[in-house]
Amino acid sequence: MTGGTHHGACLCGSTAFEVAGSLDDVVICHCSQCRRANGGAFNVAVVVPSAAVEFTSRAQLREFESSPGKLRAFCGGCGCPIYSRLADDPETLRLRGGTIVDLPRPANLRQIWWNDRWPWIDTVFDTPRYEKDVAG
Repeated sequence: MTGGTHHGACLCGSTAFEVAGSLDDVVICHCSQCRRANGGAFNVAVVVPSAAVEFTSRAQLREFESSPGKLRAFCGGCGCPIYSRLADDPETLRLRGGTIVDLPRPANLRQIWWNDRWPWIDTVFDTPRYEKDVAG
């Protein structure tokens, strides 16, 4: 279990939130839409009840309807993705894992749209690892 209160924020800090309770449901999505929306190889979504999230700062929070009924929220200050939600499921938010400070290991971790992944993503753990950026 990963109960308690968890804190999250965007890169510039103008969007911040607290999540009460468990962060045990995490989905890694490899679909091309999530890759474009997050600018990465995949999206890490922490699925939580909307009622468990309290925004402590939201002046720059913006939503964009990326497909019919799917809304993606981001910080208008720095562009950081914050969450996605479905219009027909207002009780659930999918927070972006990278915004949560010290995201604990979830009990329920799964990957979706696996066949849409970049074909080489399976090999990333076979590459050299460094403590900090090295000129290449």
